[in-house]
Amino acid sequence: MNRTRAHEMNRRQAGVAVGAWLVSASATPAFAQAGGWPRDKVIRLLCGVSAGGGPDLVARAVAPELARQLNAQGVIVENRPGAGGSIATGQLVTAPADGYTLLAASSAHAVNPAFYPHLPYDTLRDITAIGPLGSSMFVMVTNPDKGYASVADVVARARAQPGKLNYGSGGAGSGSHLNSAKLASATGMDVVHIPFRGAPEAVTELIAGRLDWVFLAAPNALPLVKSGRIQALAVGPAARSSLLPNVPSMTEAGFPEAAYSSWVALFASARTPPLILDRLAAGLGQSIAVPAVRDTLLGMGVEPMPISAARFNQSVRDEVAAMGKLIKDARIKPGE
Repeated sequence: MNRTRAHEMNRRQAGVAVGAWLVSASATPAFAQAGGWPRDKVIRLLCGVSAGGGPDLVARAVAPELARQLNAQGVIVENRPGAGGSIATGQLVTAPADGYTLLAASSAHAVNPAFYPHLPYDTLRDITAIGPLGSSMFVMVTNPDKGYASVADVVARARAQPGKLNYGSGGAGSGSHLNSAKLASATGMDVVHIPFRGAPEAVTELIAGRLDWVFLAAPNALPLVKSGRIQALAVGPAARSSLLPNVPSMTEAGFPEAAYSSWVALFASARTPPLILDRLAAGLGQSIAVPAVRDTLLGMGVEPMPISAARFNQSVRDEVAAMGKLIKDARIKPGE
């Protein structure tokens, strides 16, 4: 199947799946009863990464349509990077629970409890998911001048030069960190982790030649790979992506342990009235069902995740437990 046909199938399948979710969300009585909210006010959408990071790009792609669907004055993305996104999450928890302060968070949200045991909030008790914006693959990238032709080349050089190679990440506990940490753990590499406040900073250092590799979320990686500024060594899923058809998957490359995908989702304070949460969920479903928004996300490598808020909240609970076990078993620490 060629790329064009595969992309068209992805678009049609995404439309059908999101449409089914939308019908389910908007048919609830709560949806009809929440007509008085929002009252022509601006909604703050906190984001725990710096501007230009993967979750930031996804949030900004959806925000204008979300404002239209909710009849809000606007949905304004506010970046609050640091501590794996927990700074932004902490601000969400302390803000009024009226639906006018939301959070766009990546799967690092489910990792933070294991990395930061003294968080000023309870991830499962104080925050609730409105719904996912989509899931995104990671791409292992390097500077072409480094001379790596494959993931195996990186591993071989790291083993030959213990402690000499380094990798960057968008922050401790981020998906980019976990991918590299899992690869290092699985292969026994002795390498140095350099965390940044966001993916853009890591990209700057990679292009400058000061990093050996970085795992980047697709929205960050695709434009730079296609321009030739960075080189893709592998993509995170088990199978190749139609967006980078000539790049092997981590499984094909022989390192399935490092295959890890991330999601970006919309969250609110768990104290938010249920009617408002239902209105937000319906508005989100309507937003990502709009063809222009859906196509923008697909072009960034972000696939839809048609799932109810209840099911997604349960998946977050499951992921918190799974990530906690993985981090403990692999002895991964924030600074490593």
